[in-house]
Amino acid sequence: MIVFAVDASPPRLDTDDLARIADRLRRLRPLDSILDDIGDVIADQDPPAAEAPELAERLRADLVRLENVAVAAEDRDPRVAALLRRARTLRATDLPATAHPATVAHLRRLAGVAEALLKRLAETGTLRACA
Repeated sequence: MIVFAVDASPPRLDTDDLARIADRLRRLRPLDSILDDIGDVIADQDPPAAEAPELAERLRADLVRLENVAVAAEDRDPRVAALLRRARTLRATDLPATAHPATVAHLRRLAGVAEALLKRLAETGTLRACA
């Protein structure tokens, strides 16, 4: 009989690792900020054209964050999977450089998927519901 000894203790973190983790935690936006980004897009008034690129980047980052949560939690809900596929497609699509209405439409698609994904992740228990 062969017996293997396995060290179950977590790896030790050095000062650089801890500093990197602390920096990431400081830069991490709360999940409620995703709702703020969604609200900026689906409000009654269209976002200004000058803010569209930054807003698109924030929404893309929001979608990546929600995808990371779903993957880490191993959420296997088919609706979550479909929303994640839609999110990946939208993230890969460039912001239209033509007329502002096309830009707003793209921002609203990004926000709509983010909102639906946030809601579904709350429904599946992957996230607790945001106010």
